[in-house]
Amino acid sequence: MSHSQLSAILHEKCPRCREGNIFVYSPKDISRFSATHENCPVCNLRYEKEPGTFWGAMFVSYGLSIALIITLFWAILLFVNEPPLWLFFAVIIPTLIMATPFSFRFSRVLWLHFFSGFHYEPQTSQHSASALSK
Repeated sequence: MSHSQLSAILHEKCPRCREGNIFVYSPKDISRFSATHENCPVCNLRYEKEPGTFWGAMFVSYGLSIALIITLFWAILLFVNEPPLWLFFAVIIPTLIMATPFSFRFSRVLWLHFFSGFHYEPQTSQHSASALSK
């Protein structure tokens, strides 16, 4: 598996070892999509360094939601000639609701990778550890 930061973000992996999963369950599991491991299962990094660590991710999620609203707004204007007001609500609100699990998770992953102070340490990954022991 690639150890690039982009790959780690897209696959929701730990920012330090880029191998351990950040979340316990799939985003498709609606009742448990927000369950986050306390520590990385591979390198044991504690994700929440202090209470409120993920509050900043709330602002990232807000930004992602605003970007989605603006994109949908312009898409409706582009494809529908003189759209009625109800169409904007009928498209935007359900889309935002369906995007919530993905937005929540993606904002937490972005927050961990870019604003938490954690950096990639290749020696903490299982792949590197097994290569060194040979």
